[in-house]
Amino acid sequence: MPVILRVVALLAALVPALMVFVGAAAFELGFWTLALLALLAFLGAGFTLLRFAERHLTRRGLSASGAPNVRWWLGGGVAVYALLAQLLVGRAPARTIADPPTSDRTQYWTLGNGSRIAYEMVGAAGGARGAPIVVLHDGPGMPILPFLQAVGRRPLDFAAVEGHDVYYYDQLGAGLSGRLDLTTDAPYSVARHVGDLEEIRRAIGAPRMILAGTGWGATLAVNYLLQHPEHVESVILESPAAIWAPAWPETISPTARARMTDVQASALAALERPPLRLVIGRMMADVSPRSAHTIVADWEADQWWTRATEEAIRLGQPNLTCFSDPGQGIPPPSGLGFFANSYTLADALSLPDPRPTLQTLRVKALVIRGMCDYADWTISAEYPQVIRGTHTVAIPAAGHFVWLEQPALYSEVVRAFLRGEPIPLAAYSPVK
Repeated sequence: MPVILRVVALLAALVPALMVFVGAAAFELGFWTLALLALLAFLGAGFTLLRFAERHLTRRGLSASGAPNVRWWLGGGVAVYALLAQLLVGRAPARTIADPPTSDRTQYWTLGNGSRIAYEMVGAAGGARGAPIVVLHDGPGMPILPFLQAVGRRPLDFAAVEGHDVYYYDQLGAGLSGRLDLTTDAPYSVARHVGDLEEIRRAIGAPRMILAGTGWGATLAVNYLLQHPEHVESVILESPAAIWAPAWPETISPTARARMTDVQASALAALERPPLRLVIGRMMADVSPRSAHTIVADWEADQWWTRATEEAIRLGQPNLTCFSDPGQGIPPPSGLGFFANSYTLADALSLPDPRPTLQTLRVKALVIRGMCDYADWTISAEYPQVIRGTHTVAIPAAGHFVWLEQPALYSEVVRAFLRGEPIPLAAYSPVK
């Protein structure tokens, strides 16, 4: 019992040490300076708690003569503290993540706001006769260029035959595009992505654009529409994410969750728990992003998220396709941007509700949903309620990436929309 009490006292001393480590990050100190300050806090708290334990044991007649005194216990605690600090916090894992593959088609924009954006363009056949189509990928932080290179085709190239230039680009913080220096730059935000899209419009010299967004890309399209309605000709939204994130804290449908076995659920829960270094780094980022990102580099966070995402797809959570094998047809993720994802999503949760303003705007909109999509159908069902004139279709035998599983039907629907012809599928209006 005396030994257990002393061990508990030392473990309790780690709490103020961690608080000092995270709190002192506000002064933008280096890792080892923070570790030293935390060590001093550990020594002070440990000494106080051990003395308290000794007195408690003495009063109860449990303090054995000849037992190691406070200094010995404190010395052992310091050794354990130093070992844990180095192994769990001060030491980055080996870098095993590969850079995303490049292509000879890849070009770069250096935008007016400093963003360096990688893109590929498919020029309109016979010259542009309509507004350019700008493709907005899912995520945030899940780039399109490495994905398209892996699958060997692109979703909207057929629109070039219809007279539209088509642009595919990796959003800031992911894929082949540049990353923010989070030790000095403001973090990723919805406004920054909207600003990049406006800078892209200026770079290509387009008075109006057709925005084609998948998942989060649909949310980005809506936020751009909110700020620049005069520059949007129409929107094509595939498997859209929520218009306003706070209204949909859970996007995966209950049916999709129910498909998990207990083993899969346990494995997924383990994947969703980041390592201690990332947890502490995220806590520090609230008081000092500079200190946090000096300790945790982009690649380290990306590496953890890439592995977790790859395994989650293998487990079918989410199941992106209609195939019985969850991973079939989906290449391993490449070029993921964890901080672009986490900061942007956190920012999205803080934004005011855009739906009242969107209801006052008029824009042609097409929503395409795969019948096997993991996302709750009520999310896509909200779009025609908010954006007047939206036509929603459901594609059978298709999951999250409709264009990948049903390319012929997808292109037929989109082509009719671009031409202003009747959509070859009836409007989808599910009954819950």
